[in-house]
Amino acid sequence: MTSASQPLTPIQTILLPALCLLCACTGKKVDLPSEAPQVPVVSSENKASSGFTETAEASPATSAAPSTTAPSTTAVAQASESTAPAIVTAQATQPAESGMRVSGQVNSGKQGQASFKIAGHIAKTVAQPGEKIRRGQTLAILDDTDVQLRLKLAQNQLEQAKVTFEQARKDMQREEQLKKEGATTQSNLERVTNALTAARIATAQAQINLQQAEKNLADTRLTAAFDGVVSRRLKVEGEYVGVGAPVFELASMNELEVSLRVPESQIKKVRPGAEVSLSIPSLGKDTKAKILRIVPVIQENSRTFEVIGRVQGTLTGEIIPGQFVEAQL
Repeated sequence: MTSASQPLTPIQTILLPALCLLCACTGKKVDLPSEAPQVPVVSSENKASSGFTETAEASPATSAAPSTTAPSTTAVAQASESTAPAIVTAQATQPAESGMRVSGQVNSGKQGQASFKIAGHIAKTVAQPGEKIRRGQTLAILDDTDVQLRLKLAQNQLEQAKVTFEQARKDMQREEQLKKEGATTQSNLERVTNALTAARIATAQAQINLQQAEKNLADTRLTAAFDGVVSRRLKVEGEYVGVGAPVFELASMNELEVSLRVPESQIKKVRPGAEVSLSIPSLGKDTKAKILRIVPVIQENSRTFEVIGRVQGTLTGEIIPGQFVEAQL
């Protein structure tokens, strides 16, 4: 014969939902004692008599809610613990940026101004800015009218000097023969000897004058001293130019250098002979440069040193002087 179920006391009514909530959160099974009283089912008719209120009815619902949400909270915690090592690993493997980037520009290692060695009016300009040139190629021509006349004059003077020299040589031979025969005096022999010497000097001077005239004619043509490109034209046809006045600016495309501006605080990282990475934004390509020298002068306005490097690699045919570059030190 079983004993009748005893009603719950008010304290048991409060503690039972809390015990259920604890079991749901911890995930452990808690065995109640065999003699624990059963929770009676209370109908709506006898709510008042049994002592249950609307709040008591809501308590089991409240105790059941955590049992459904607690596993989700545990899953989030477990997911956080499982993903945390992956995040740390990604941060550890990310390479840190080394060095610093500096800017500069490309310069021609061999550049200069082309000018005439004689004065005159420019009759024709052959080369144009941006044109590739070869060593010895004609760039411009002077009006050579006066030079041609001086050349003809030098040629005539040389012919006249040769005739004078030949006559003096014959006079010398005749006087020597007469001196042997005793038909002339020593003073006459010395006179013709001096005349022959003067004629020899005049002939040599005429030859020099002719060579100078020929050189002046050749100098009416301005030629390139090295392979490269015409970067600028400073004179046009019809202008009068003096000796040494620049007519063109030339730049070599085979010996390119890069001029970098390195801050004073970073100059210790730069060593002659070291290689640095170059980036040419206008081409969207990268190459290398070998440091040649460091100019030991600080630019006061920017507190930077000028570092000169030689461009390496296969982009020398694409890079042109004046292009902006960035270097990774």
